[in-house]
Formats: sequence, structure tokens, C-alpha cells
Amino acid sequence: MAKVWSAFYQEVIPSGLGDAPLSVVDNAVRNATIEFCDRSFVLRAEITPIDVLAADTGEYSWTPPANRKVVRAERVFFNKKELEPKTPDEISDMYAYWPDAEGTPLYFMQQRVEKIIIVPAPNIDMVAAIRATVSIKPTRAAADIDDEIWEKYLETIACGARARLYFMKNMPYYDPQKAQAEYSIFEAAISMAALKAFHGHVRSRNNQTRGWRRFL
Repeated sequence: MAKVWSAFYQEVIPSGLGDAPLSVVDNAVRNATIEFCDRSFVLRAEITPIDVLAADTGEYSWTPPANRKVVRAERVFFNKKELEPKTPDEISDMYAYWPDAEGTPLYFMQQRVEKIIIVPAPNIDMVAAIRATVSIKPTRAAADIDDEIWEKYLETIACGARARLYFMKNMPYYDPQKAQAEYSIFEAAISMAALKAFHGHVRSRNNQTRGWRRFL
């Protein structure tokens, strides 16, 4: 199930924004939702399993849910064995020329969010060989957001939407001070959501220690 953008009106419009056209409110809610999901990594999905039907190919495209876009890969498996995330630089340090590496895949990386690269490239054909959990966000064409996000982050996204509306110059509701206050709350909530998502995911990414800002 999903909630359309009008489901946010009760939290957005009563706050001195009654003059805002509903189409403008919808766009502000959509953009706030996209930013929230893009930066927090809380909305996740299992991608359609990928067949390996051309041995020695290491790059594959995702098939995310309709009107959703992949933000990043969270967990990737080849033949039910989890692959370790690596940066392109790390992969380059490990192999003289990684595009030629073939064998049993051990690692994955992303040079573009639309694709996944597994290294070494598999040297066998296999149906549904690659499975993954990815974080996703709505596309610009999306008309709704998943119920779980609406239920848990309604007020957070509403803050982001109000900030965008208050930032609109030449509008009767233009108020940069309110906009900044709303956006500060929005950013703090994103950081906390991202921190929770990170700790809820038991492995570290790319062997790096992330520095998360804590807002009180």
C-alpha cells in the first residue's frame, strides 16, 4: 500500500500555508520525500533476482519497484553467499585490471547507482544468481510513498515540505526564518533516521567509520 501526496496536507497546509496551490504543495511534499529517502537510506526493497546468463560479465542493471530509484546497494548475494562491498579504488588496488578478473564473485561495487558490478566476474551461467537489498527513493514522476514511510516519518517529511514552501520568494507565505527553522528540524531528523538505519544494518560499509551528527 502507499499514500498519495495529499495524505500529507493535514500536516503541511494548516501551518500558515493555506494560500499555497495544492499542486505546489504536492511538489514540495514529493521533493521532501525524495530528499529524505535519498539521505536516510530507510526505504529498502528486495530487487528482482538477476540471472547470470552470459558468463564473464560482471556488470548488471537493477530492476527497482515502479516509480522508485535505487539510492545504493545495501546487501548483495551471489549464489546465496554475501558479497563484500568495496569502493572502485579498493577494487583497483586488489586487481591489476579488475574488468578482466573472472571466477567466483567475492565483492561488489557501484560506479553508477543504476548498476551493480560484481568482482571477479562470474564464470558460470546461473538463474537468479544475484540477489540484493537496496535502499530506494521515489522518482520525480512518483505519485505516492510507501505506507511505512508515511506512518513513521509523516511529521519529518512535512517539515521538509513546509521549508520548501516558506522558501518560495514572491509568494504570500514566503518566510525565510520559518523556512530555516523547519529545514533544521528536517535535517536533524534525516541524520537520526540514517543513524538508526546504519545501526540496524549489522555490517559496516566499505570498512569506513561514518561520522554522524547527533541533534538533540
